[in-house]
Amino acid sequence: MSKDQEYNMQTQAGYDQPPPGYGQPQPGYGQPQPGYGQPQPGYGQPQPGYGQPQPGYGQPQPGYGQQYVASSTQVVLSQPAANTTIITTAIPKPQSYLALSILVMLCCNLIFGLIALIFSIMSDSDYSAGDHEGARSKGRVALWLNVAGIIISVILIIVIIILYTVVFATAGVYIG
Repeated sequence: MSKDQEYNMQTQAGYDQPPPGYGQPQPGYGQPQPGYGQPQPGYGQPQPGYGQPQPGYGQPQPGYGQQYVASSTQVVLSQPAANTTIITTAIPKPQSYLALSILVMLCCNLIFGLIALIFSIMSDSDYSAGDHEGARSKGRVALWLNVAGIIISVILIIVIIILYTVVFATAGVYIG
């Protein structure tokens, strides 16, 4: 509905008339107050040009007051989903067998223990990088290297004991 149609409907409905009691001039209202408009004593005459409108003021600015019609561009706003909760489950860190690798390296088998220690450290690095499957497989390799180092060391000790007793017993030499 345009503003002209709205105004016509209001005037037809009697809305353009003020309520009773309104619109009557109040006594003394609109009359000049005594003492206003006269210059104050001691201030002298007003300066020339003071109170006169400045040139260019009061003129409407170009483009001001014109109505702008919006183009037919449609603006679509979207909101993110409310209260999205992301739950991630922490994957437990796989065993790297670092302590076992150090123990095997120092006490049983230097070569297998050192290789197992390297695989244990690589397992920790893969887990820190996010490669959980790589960390698990390198941890298993470290475990099997440690087991192999222990088994080889035990077998070697048994063989040395057997050789020691057989060789020295048959020779008739008593060490002690």
